[in-house]
This record gives sequence, structure tokens and C-alpha cells, in this order.
Amino acid sequence: MTRVIIYSGKGGTGKTTISAATAAMLAHGGRRTLVMSSDPAHSLADVLGETISRDRPTLVVPGLHALEIDTMHEWRNNLGGFQQFVASTYTKRGVERSTAAELANQPGLDEILALQRMLTEAQSGRWDTIVLDTAPTGNTLRLLAYPELIIGGEIGKKFFRAYRGLANVARPFWREIPDDRFFGEVKVLLERMEYLTNFLLGPDVSIRLVLNPEKLPLLETRRAYTFLNLYGLMLDAVMINKILPHRAELGPYFDYWVKLQQAYIGEIESSFTPTPLFKTILQDGEPIGVERLLEIGQVTFGEYDPGAMLYNDRPIWIDQWNDDDEPGLYELCLRLPFIEDSAIDVERNGADLTITIGRLQRCISLPRILYNCKLGAHRYDDGVLRLEFSEKESDEPDISNSLHEDTPGEVSFEAA
Repeated sequence: MTRVIIYSGKGGTGKTTISAATAAMLAHGGRRTLVMSSDPAHSLADVLGETISRDRPTLVVPGLHALEIDTMHEWRNNLGGFQQFVASTYTKRGVERSTAAELANQPGLDEILALQRMLTEAQSGRWDTIVLDTAPTGNTLRLLAYPELIIGGEIGKKFFRAYRGLANVARPFWREIPDDRFFGEVKVLLERMEYLTNFLLGPDVSIRLVLNPEKLPLLETRRAYTFLNLYGLMLDAVMINKILPHRAELGPYFDYWVKLQQAYIGEIESSFTPTPLFKTILQDGEPIGVERLLEIGQVTFGEYDPGAMLYNDRPIWIDQWNDDDEPGLYELCLRLPFIEDSAIDVERNGADLTITIGRLQRCISLPRILYNCKLGAHRYDDGVLRLEFSEKESDEPDISNSLHEDTPGEVSFEAA
């Protein structure tokens, strides 16, 4: 399998530089490497000092290719029928054709298409490692959550099947019903999103958060850390970038900022331990070009392999207790630090479980071992949310056979 490393963080923290430096080190070590950018404000080409294609990987140096994803190109190649239907619907209602074409680019699908292109490249067999440089944290978290959200759990799948069946019946009587190409593309998209969700949870994919030793990036990184754990995504490193050097000649003005940064570095270490931390000192000049990026990568990672899974403690797992002649007891555990002041709500709907924590919400499909269990109480203990499940008595109806009858690729975390 292709190793995939996804870099995320607050805007301006240096994600692109760290992403490109990681890719340069991997290529220098002999691995076929692709560095990609899904940020609409692409700066990967600027950092590499090369012109990069937006539809096919560009060779930068031997072993290293780069790609700035062009979502318009991805639209045309993956969702042309969907886009055509939406645009024509707007046009029929009096919207100018050029405006209708813009409105047809539905919010969020840019992120989906970027992830889909990453998946295509990972499946191509051309690369040993893919490094993905993403948009600022908020967009990245939405990007990583969209595959699961767009599926909509079991209810979403059943709704799509029902809507497609009704459309086939109503099409002769209503001209604005989508055609088969539209439904075919949406069906393929749903299938790809389900596969992509499982791919992101796989053993070869990890997220690395980049921050500067400052208050706002620290707070945003904590929120991102909680979000990633809620979605079961593997965070294998935290990158502290733009650290001011200790130099007497810089004077008392910089002494203040150096001391302030050191205080925040201590707070970062206490917040994210035992997740590995890597530190990058602010460079004397702009790190542009593969040679400078390779220097940064070597200083940052030292003797560590930047392509390795640097930490593999899964954030979601199941604890189980079984006594003789007693129903089984389980706890679905999610490691979710930094939510002490947030309200937690848990709701079950068949095979789907919706967890709401403050402004965060996730709808997940339960692993099969919990299908025929009753949801009990939940508690938050030492940074871990624990959801209690108990096996039903023998005289209660068994729902496990009725769930997921036609769902071959369910999202699961039993292996975690």
C-alpha cells in the first residue's frame, strides 16, 4: 500500500514548507514520492521553485513529483453530469449561463474531489509515499469529515435508493428529474466516499498537525486534535514550526518573544504527549528550492524516518467484559482530550450512532459486535469518552441480521 501523510494546521504556520521538506527527504531516501496540494491558494510551486501542472504530476527532481490539484479539472472528469444538471436547473429559472455554471460547483465538493484525486494516485501503484499539503485547519477538517458525512449512514444510503426509484417513475411526467447519468455519478461518488472513509482509517494513512508556538495556533490545534480523534483518524506527529533561535545578538526585544515561545512549547508538549513532537527553527532565509527544503527536513526529523508511522495508538477502541451466564458488557471508547467544558450528547438510530460534543458532531456506523447491544450511559473520564453497551436478553428481538444487508463496505473500527 502507498503510505499517505496529510499535513494540516492553521493558516500561515508553514504547512507547505514542512510538507515539501518531508517529500524532499523521502525522495532523497530513494522512495517514489508525490507531494500534492489541495489548498485553493496554492503555494507548493512557489516553495519548490518550480512550475507545477494542475492535472498531472510534474517531475521536480528524480524521485519527486508534485501536483497542485485543479478542482475544475476534477469536476469535469468525475461529476460532469451532476454539474450539467444543476447548471441547467438554474438556467431554466432565469439565471445567466455563466452564473449558473459557477453555482453548479456545490460547496464542499472541491474538498471531496481533492481527496478523491489523492485516493486515485494512492491506488495507481506509482508512488511509495504521498504527502498531501492541505488548506487551513477548518477546511481540512471539513475535507476529512465529508466522505463520511456525504454517505449519511444507513439512512442516507436508503434515501438515495428510494429517491432514484421515485425519479425513474416520475421522469415521464416531470422534465426536471435528473437523468441516469446524474444518478450514476452520484452512486459512484457515494461508493467512492465509503471506500475513501475506510482508506483514511487504514494503517498507512496518518495526519500531522503543524503549529507555531503561539496561543491561537495552540488552541486551534487542540480543537483539531479532538476532531481527528472523534473521527478515528490517526495523528502520528505534531510539528512545531518557526521557532525563534536563541541568539544574544538579537537583543532584548527578541528575548521576550523567545521566552514566550518557550512557554508555549512547554504547553504544547504537555498537551500532546505522548504524540511525537518535531521542532523546526526559523530559517535565516526563505526556504525555497529542493536543496533548502531537504536541509529543513534533515534538521526537523534528525534520525527519524519521515515516512514511518511515528505513532500508532488508535483513538477508538472497544473494551469488553464477559461473565459466565451473564450478558456481555462493552465500552466503546474514544480518546477525546480538551472537551471538559463541552456538553456531550449520544443518540442511536439503528446501526448509526450520533455523537455531539459542543459544535462537533459525528454520525458513525457501529461495529457488528455492538449491533444487538443496548446503548447505556456514557461518561467522560481522564480524556476518554466511554459509551456503555450491553448484550440484549435472549427474549429480545435480534436486529443484527436486518442491518447492512446490502452494504458491503461499511465503515468500521473494530480493528482499532
